[in-house]
Amino acid sequence: MRPRPLHSNMDERRASIRIQVPVMVEFPNPATMKTERSFTQDVSETGLRFPTTVKLSVGQQLPLALQMPFSNATMHATGEVMWIREVARLGEIQYEVGVRFRWIEDPDRQRLNRHLLDLFRRRV
Repeated sequence: MRPRPLHSNMDERRASIRIQVPVMVEFPNPATMKTERSFTQDVSETGLRFPTTVKLSVGQQLPLALQMPFSNATMHATGEVMWIREVARLGEIQYEVGVRFRWIEDPDRQRLNRHLLDLFRRRV
């Protein structure tokens, strides 16, 4: 029998620590194929959360291009939309989207993990 966590909150199902950092994320709008750009609200080694005006669908696969702050290198990944929350910002409907990485090149994953670890160490 596995030990239970001290607090079992549905929001705390993550296996990785999330870091609040504005990573630029680009993805194609499924309706227009136009490249959309946003900045993450938080990132972990397993996924990210970002706001967008584009209506996406749960389960949808998205090709992602990520650029960490103060870095010229772009990382490429494929993510799956896990959840969507509609929010009103400045009178406009926007969506907050949770994405889980489904594929990311190993060198990119290592670079992402190093960057997140560096950020975590600076904040502790």
